[in-house]
Amino acid sequence: MQQKIVGFHLDEESHWVADLECGHKQHVRHDPPWQERPWVVTAEGRASRLGVELNCVRCDEMGEAVARAAIQECKSTLQAAYQDAGLAGLCAEGRFEAAVSALDGMKLVDILRKTRVRP
Repeated sequence: MQQKIVGFHLDEESHWVADLECGHKQHVRHDPPWQERPWVVTAEGRASRLGVELNCVRCDEMGEAVARAAIQECKSTLQAAYQDAGLAGLCAEGRFEAAVSALDGMKLVDILRKTRVRP
């Protein structure tokens, strides 16, 4: 997920770290020949990168965890509602409609609490 750089700081090993708008951090080392970021070694260079977007791997991981949890919660809700509707004597079409309607009662905040994903 793309996030804007809002600042920089040095870590405990004196490596530059970009502060991202999402609250996460990302190292931006100049370590030739592996990483070429000469702009990071000067204040002017770092200032020129404020507002530039970096891919935040941590946000990507959090998004995937929430998506997987949401899919699993939807499956569980559908299966339970379909089974309950069958026990209530509904036909296959009625069971399907009841299962789909059960999704309307789901709340994203409950899914987020269950995933325990933290920024």
